[in-house]
Amino acid sequence: MSQAHDFFIPGPNGPISMRTKGLENAPRHVVLLVHASNITGQLAFDFGYPGGSDYSTMDAIVAAGMGAVTFSLSGYGLSAAPADPLAYDTEAAIRDLDAVVAWLGDQGWPSFHLLGWSWGGRIAGHYAARHPEQVARLVLMDPALGGNAPVLPVPGPEDLWWANRTADYLKRLEPEYTEPEGHRIFAEMVEKVSPRAPNGIRMENALGATVAVEPAQIAMPTLLLYGHAAARAPYMRGKYTRQDFFEMLPCEDKQFVIVPRSSDYGHLQGTRRLFHRAIVTFLELGDVEVPAIAEVA
Repeated sequence: MSQAHDFFIPGPNGPISMRTKGLENAPRHVVLLVHASNITGQLAFDFGYPGGSDYSTMDAIVAAGMGAVTFSLSGYGLSAAPADPLAYDTEAAIRDLDAVVAWLGDQGWPSFHLLGWSWGGRIAGHYAARHPEQVARLVLMDPALGGNAPVLPVPGPEDLWWANRTADYLKRLEPEYTEPEGHRIFAEMVEKVSPRAPNGIRMENALGATVAVEPAQIAMPTLLLYGHAAARAPYMRGKYTRQDFFEMLPCEDKQFVIVPRSSDYGHLQGTRRLFHRAIVTFLELGDVEVPAIAEVA
């Protein structure tokens, strides 16, 4: 397990909680990881416990010689809460990501690889479409890409926050795909470190206000990575099918990977090493020179 560095940077809503691994080695490439709608980046991508092995996506990235950076969006974990949790939507999250990217540039990495999971895939996808000069390679892991029909109910004014409970996560990670001890510890940690989350994303989904990530606008090499049982929930079904989204990506350097015996939490389940391998292999392709083939006259 590589050494984690935890600290805060200024953000649009107050301090943003950060975690980095491997930056002290001055890596050539850095991977910035954006979390989903309920739990922090630190827990999503750097989960581990005594006796558990190979859970951390960040560790897998560092082991491949790259740096790894994640953070908690506003109102998640230790990051400052937004003034109105129901207004904290995708665009607000992108403003947090802007602050993290600015910090990363100040550290010497103006371009980077970007990974987004679930709602983080929507955030990362929109960011990549707007800033192709900064995102070298893009990984969309079980992304909720937006543009779907409204997902009811609409949160009421009293529903500012989503409560994360251990009991919910004992069901959410599909016991048939998840190692029992790790499953229990992860579920307990969710309630401990991320007991609540802003309900803005649920307001956005319920109003049908999600702007779809458009594949034609994504210019960089892209990996679509799914657990085979993912996308069951209504909020995961976007404007395009997974296959159509992949075919519409303009870059020929692209991959579409479905991992068996896993869900949208596959990087934390028994197949986590397959997820890590797919991510690292795709990112390493950026350093492989493909010789040009001369045209036959």
